[in-house]
Amino acid sequence: MKLLLDSHVLLWWWCCPALLSSKVQALLQAPDQPVMVSAASLWELSLAVEEGALPELAPVIWELPQLVLDEGFALLAINAQHSLLAGQWHARGKHPQPDAVDRCLLAQAQSEGLNLVSSDLALRGHGVPVIW
Repeated sequence: MKLLLDSHVLLWWWCCPALLSSKVQALLQAPDQPVMVSAASLWELSLAVEEGALPELAPVIWELPQLVLDEGFALLAINAQHSLLAGQWHARGKHPQPDAVDRCLLAQAQSEGLNLVSSDLALRGHGVPVIW
């Protein structure tokens, strides 16, 4: 099973892993577990730093790609297929329209056959497996 981390999961893994479910903790600690972090998550974290929401990340924002790799995770670029699918993503059933970053994560998970790791209940029910 390949995992794609939502932005908050990456942050919690680094700063406060106790906030992660026991299932997610076990998966992220497994030595051969393929884990990916999207460029969209780095974008989201950069926006949060710029808006003053994550001042503690400001000193290391440009180091995030290397920190992800140092963790043993892979970086997932946003390609044309991801972009087009995210642009056409729409609300499904009773679920609200995801924001741009979440649409990108959902598109990447769908396109690449990944399981999205997120505590965000709004990401469930969009046809993409979500683990928490």
